[in-house]
Amino acid sequence: MPRAALKFSVAAKDWISTMTSSGWNGYVTRFVDEGSVNEYARLYDSGSHDDYVWSLERPVLVEKLRRERERQGRLRLLDFACGTGRILHAVEEFADELTGLDISAQMTQRAAVASQKSTIRTGDVLTDDLLSGPYEAVTIFRFFLNAPEDLRLPILRKIRQHMEPGALLVLNNHGHCPSLRSLVVRVPKPRQQRPNELRHREIVDLLHTSGFRIARRHGFSMFPSVLHRHLPETALRRADALAGSPLLQRLTRRLMIEQLYFARAVG
Repeated sequence: MPRAALKFSVAAKDWISTMTSSGWNGYVTRFVDEGSVNEYARLYDSGSHDDYVWSLERPVLVEKLRRERERQGRLRLLDFACGTGRILHAVEEFADELTGLDISAQMTQRAAVASQKSTIRTGDVLTDDLLSGPYEAVTIFRFFLNAPEDLRLPILRKIRQHMEPGALLVLNNHGHCPSLRSLVVRVPKPRQQRPNELRHREIVDLLHTSGFRIARRHGFSMFPSVLHRHLPETALRRADALAGSPLLQRLTRRLMIEQLYFARAVG
């Protein structure tokens, strides 16, 4: 093995050992190589179901953060578990300071390319000194559904320490239960093969216990990806648009797969 490759291999093993000591072994070992990160990035390829849901969600997120900057006078934003930098790239045009944080070095390398305006940090927020702030806003996407349950509350409390009262927290739940996705994934599969899901009540308890008050909840996408693959796409998207309209959102949002939460840090 070439000397440079050997040094990288040893460093990678040491880094994984450090990160897994805090309970992140599943995430870290999954995204330690470029191939797995490429696979994750392909979720948002043009025309994919995740890209379609993001096209619905992005304008709502961007407009809320833009208004938050107007309200606060500036916007220092932390994107926790930033992944490949999708959120950072979406908001960099109007944010004053951007910080992206992820435990996977392969992910943060991608994030640094996606948003060159951002400060990108790699490591474990519970063991490393990675947060500064205070932040006017924090975004957390695709994290709580996948994180070990015993780490959710400590991490959110740690983030709350770097936010002033009234600061904005935005998080998503991309596996909401109950939804049509729940029926599709639960019926044909045994319990051990079902993907993770979170209920609204679990999100509420997590936020309240860690020092946040929910200000708004928005739902996106009634129909799971399997239906988009087998039913007419145009008809499903029209139905989604109708279900997501302001008139029906109050009735339909609890059945939608993607849930976006806006919360405020309390004193």
